Order: sequence, then C-alpha cells, then structure tokens
Amino acid sequence: MLNVPELTVAEFSRSVKRVVEDAFGYVRIKGEISGFKRASSGHLYFNLKDDEALLNAVCFKNMADLINFEVADGLQIIASGRISTFPGRSNYQIIVEKVEIAGIGAILAMIEKRRQKLAAEGLFDDDHKKVLPFFPRIIGVITSETGAVIQDIIHRVEARCPTKLLVYPSAMQGKDAVKNVIQGIKFFNKSPKTGRPDIIIIARGGGSFEDLLPFNDEDLVREVFNSQIPIISAIGHETDTTLIDFVADLRAPTPTAAAELATPIFSELQSQLQYCTQRLFGAVERFFLDKNRQLENLQKHITHPAKTLHHITEKFNFTEQKLSSLVRNIFEKNQQQLNSTTVSLLPILHKINLAEQKIKNLATSLKSSAYGFFKNAEIELENLGKLLKSGHYQEILKRGFALIKNKHNELISSVRHIKAKEEIVVEMSDGTFNSYVLSCKKSQHEEAVQTAESIQQRLI
Repeated sequence: MLNVPELTVAEFSRSVKRVVEDAFGYVRIKGEISGFKRASSGHLYFNLKDDEALLNAVCFKNMADLINFEVADGLQIIASGRISTFPGRSNYQIIVEKVEIAGIGAILAMIEKRRQKLAAEGLFDDDHKKVLPFFPRIIGVITSETGAVIQDIIHRVEARCPTKLLVYPSAMQGKDAVKNVIQGIKFFNKSPKTGRPDIIIIARGGGSFEDLLPFNDEDLVREVFNSQIPIISAIGHETDTTLIDFVADLRAPTPTAAAELATPIFSELQSQLQYCTQRLFGAVERFFLDKNRQLENLQKHITHPAKTLHHITEKFNFTEQKLSSLVRNIFEKNQQQLNSTTVSLLPILHKINLAEQKIKNLATSLKSSAYGFFKNAEIELENLGKLLKSGHYQEILKRGFALIKNKHNELISSVRHIKAKEEIVVEMSDGTFNSYVLSCKKSQHEEAVQTAESIQQRLI
C-alpha cells in the first residue's frame, strides 16, 4: 500500500481522460436518442440509450449542420465520434462527428407516431381542407429554381391555361429544406392582396427515403395547416407519401399533376363560353317569338271600331227592312180580306175599326221599339266614334307623346335603330321639328342583348 502513488483529484481525472481517449479514439455506437435538445448556438445535446445503459452525447454546430434528416427523441441512430471525459463532473460522453439512421423501420415508426399525434389534433380532417379556386389568377410554386420540376410545371400550365407563376426558390432536401419551405409559405401568405397567389404548390421530384424526410417535419406540417392560401403537395412520385400530403388541401401524385389540378383547360372554357352564348341567344330568340305569338293571339280577339260600326249598320238596315216588310204584309193582308168580304157594311166597318185600332196600337208599339232601338244604336255609334277618335294617333300625340322618324321619313320604334348625332324628325300634335341625337341610353334588356352580341363577335 505504501508503494501506491498519491494523486490529486485533477491528476486522477486527467489520467482517466488519457486512458479513455487512447483506448477509444474513434467509435461507432448504436442507440436510441432520448432527452434531445438543440441549443441556441446550434449544438445538439442528447443521450444514446439501450435497454441496459445510457451514454451522453454532444454534436457541435459545424457537424450538426451536415445532418440531412430530422433528429428527435425515439430515433434509432448510429453515432460515430470520439469518446471523451469531462473531469469537472467525473463523467464521459461521445463527441459525435457523424449521425446515421440505424434503420428505416425506426424512422418509419417515428413518423407514424407523429402522424397519429397530428391526426388526433385534427390537422388532417377534411373539415379544414380549403377549396381550390376554379380559375386562379396567380399560382405560387415553392421548389428548386434549377431543377426539372419547375420547368415541367411551367410547360404544363402554359399548355393548359397560361397563368402567372410566382416561384419561391427553396432547398428541397437537406438541412435547409424545412426552413426554406416554411419561409416560402409565410412569404406568400403575407404578400399584398393584389399580388397574393390563389394557390400554392409545394413540389419536388422523386428521391431517396432520406431526401423526402424534411416533408415529414412537424413544424412544416403545422405551417401548411395554418396557411390561408390553399396548398397542393406534390412531393416525389405517386408511391411516395409524406406527412404534408395528409395536411395539404390537395395531394398531387407528381408535380406535373399538380399543375393540371391547379389550372382548367382553356380550350374547354372557350367551348363552355360558346355553349352558354348560344343558349343565351336562343333564350332571347325564344322570348321574342313567344311575345310575338301572344300579340298575334291578342290581335285575333280585337275588333276594329270601323268593322264594329259596319256590323251595327248592317243589323240596323236589316231590322228596318224587316219592319217595313211586316207592315206592308199586314196592310196587304187586310186589304185582301176587305176586298173579298161581301158581308154587310157594319161588320166590315167594325172590323175596319178594330183593324185600324190594332194597326195604331201596333204602330205605336213599333214606333216605341224602333225609337228605343235607334236610340241605343245612336248611343253605341256615338261611343264607337269616341273610341275610334281616341284611338287615332293624333289624339295620342295630344297627351304628350311624339312620333320619331329618321331623315328618310321611316318610323323609329326602338333605341337600337338610333345612332348618336343622327338627325331625326319629331312629330307632335301641333307640328313637327328636326333634332339631333346627343346620346342613347338603352334599357337593361337592350343592353343585355347588345352585350351578348358583343361577346359573340369577340368569340368569332
């Protein structure tokens, strides 16, 4: 015991440090991350653990920036680096220089756990999905400005329906991808209303499992959910699925498909417009045809006053002839009876007196009936004369109306037949005068017809 050298605590700690660092110069250790923290300096602090032990680990900023996937608790990794001790606390740790995923299964389990958590919060519910506008004015695209993806989107949009594209250049893999895409979403949402996109497309082509990991980031998923502008996710190929596909308002299997989902086909819009125009003109034409038929039916039931007057005159003449014939027949019949009678004068005189009285009574009745008939006919003729007079266009002009003719003395019945600065002739009840048209204001119906004609001319 006397031969054992005496050491201070510091000397012993330094000796242990030399032994450990010499014995384990560079190691690769597999374990599960726990207690993960990212310092404001950019350094990463965490523990590596398995079922039996736990090891402290630190990854300094210069090495942490090289990690191209998200580091989080529960992730199985292989940490490569140097073992070192910390004398001040009598513990040891691994200074990590490289981090690798221990297996795809481990990270898939982590993503699934995150998916379930976000789904439980309602971020993937259809109730939160925004409806894409049918005809977007501006489309914002977040993607790499040098890749083939943006060219595919540009060509597809131009082929379907040329639309203004705003491109926000972003890294689409590696450590800066999440930050860049989040900044792009915020940029478009904070843009002035006049220049704000109606749709955002987040697009990148296919890649490895590790290349697509940024699109499973929880912060990115929440930023997509909070976007006020509808978002289409177009990440990888059709078989690739990331968490932003669940939260996006619409998922496209490829970037090219995203361009198709965001834009209508211009030629189809032209066909629909032409079809609607034809239906509009057809409806207008049917409207006027129906009104013309109604007018024709009304005209059939309207009798001209002159025709009515002529009918009454004919009826009066017929009645007069009938009455004259009746009286003549009575006198002739009585005269025949008188001539054929051979009886004594007294009975004849008596019969003559009776006949005379009967004739007087009949004449009185006939006169009264004829007077009533002619009086009614006179009143009816007077009323028809007033109706005929009031229907004359000169009477209508006296009520403040006017007839408008062009310089060729042709009647103008519609504003559509008048042009500005055209000379017109205005006839009133007491004379005519010439005038010039300063401007024309058409009715809403006429404006609708002219608008439809203008649209058809532009389409032609």
